[in-house]
Amino acid sequence: MSTDASTHDSPTPADAVVAALDGSHRDDAVIDWAAAEAAALSAPLHLVHAVDLGTPLSAYGELLTSPEIVDRVEQESTRVVTEARARVEAARPGLAVTTALPTGSPSGALLAAAEGARVLVVGSARKNRAERIVLGTTSLSVVAHAPCPVVLVPENASTSGDGRVVVGIDGSEHSRLAFRHALDAAALRGRTVTTVTSWNVEVENGVVVTEPGSPEWEAVDARYRAMAERTIAEDRDAHPDIAVEVQVRHGRAADSLVEVAEGADLLLVGSRGRGGFRGMLLGSVSQRVLALATCPVAVLHKH
Repeated sequence: MSTDASTHDSPTPADAVVAALDGSHRDDAVIDWAAAEAAALSAPLHLVHAVDLGTPLSAYGELLTSPEIVDRVEQESTRVVTEARARVEAARPGLAVTTALPTGSPSGALLAAAEGARVLVVGSARKNRAERIVLGTTSLSVVAHAPCPVVLVPENASTSGDGRVVVGIDGSEHSRLAFRHALDAAALRGRTVTTVTSWNVEVENGVVVTEPGSPEWEAVDARYRAMAERTIAEDRDAHPDIAVEVQVRHGRAADSLVEVAEGADLLLVGSRGRGGFRGMLLGSVSQRVLALATCPVAVLHKH
């Protein structure tokens, strides 16, 4: 690396908030959200921009690794983290900030930087609100495999929403753990928690439930609400200072979560990896939420 770039080689501080930068205009939302989170946690902020000199840099797939090209790439990468740091220091002068320009695969570099981190913050792209979020291969790999929680910040996302932390509850121990994280997030922000439990196709007394307001519909709603209340009861009682709203929705789980979380501070979802390795795959609900949500989404990994 060049002399200037070599000054940005700090290791990840313990319990840091790590912000992944890609050098695009989407970085602003990532930087601002990560800085706000670090300030709230009284944690250091670590800005990381990976430099992959092995990536083809031309339309013909050539590896342009001449000294001139390498120097230009390093200068541009140094500019990315230098400007990001200046943005943070101007807005939050007391926040501890470090930077790093690791070389190699962006996914590998970010996963390495996330070891020992409090949270990893990555960005996403959306052309307009009617379209799905575009998750690049780097973001998708990092979200699925990170050793710490990952927050995906949509383009143009605000550092704060309407004061709610939203979390899905399905009666599992995993959703109970997610509720605990939601309580922690709400306590940190002085906010409220909204739990979302959904059901789609149900049979009650031998009847397929399709009519809102019918006795069968009300019975199914009541059953799911009771399940949600049981799941969160112990942790809710331990945090009486945090207001909790329990919602039961009819429809697909991911769509219900995205609808309720519109404008929220944060939406929490879980990653229950299947196969031989933890985090190998994101569940279908998590993937759909990541594609559709307009607020920051935290993906929690079950260790």
